[in-house]
Amino acid sequence: MPTLKELSLALGLLGSDPFSTGEIDGWEGYVWRVRGAEACQTNVDGFCHILQDRWDWKRPQFYEVSFKADAHNNVIVSRITLRNEDVGDDDQVCLVVSYLGGEGKEVGVFYANWRSLPGRTYTREAQIKPGHSIGQIRTVAVGSKQCDVVSKKDAANYQRLRRLLHQR
Repeated sequence: MPTLKELSLALGLLGSDPFSTGEIDGWEGYVWRVRGAEACQTNVDGFCHILQDRWDWKRPQFYEVSFKADAHNNVIVSRITLRNEDVGDDDQVCLVVSYLGGEGKEVGVFYANWRSLPGRTYTREAQIKPGHSIGQIRTVAVGSKQCDVVSKKDAANYQRLRRLLHQR
């Protein structure tokens, strides 16, 4: 008999994008959303709003992902908003944003493990500088999950990928 947690996870995965579950590039337990960069909506300050979704499918808890790519300086700025409309539940949220160029080649990766307090909204920006040209970002893959405050395996995987991509 499955536990409530296993059942919740299975239902959440059923609602995710095709081919978006399982371990992807060392990231375990994430629910993935993949969007073409051409689907973004650029706002006044030049950020491309790519996705809004829930990190907890059963509660009003949302994340938003936007980015700005500066090919001249070879920099990607990720903007993440965590909006927790549940006034009685806090969560530790892990997000991975993988920036893919032509032919699906990963050119940059962003990882965050942030606390979301009840009834609060946070927006943060973080800059990454890949070691290879970012060129035209064609696809953005976003993985989300509830995680532990210390998520050593995820942090180690992020460092591994940063080294592979020669990213600062």
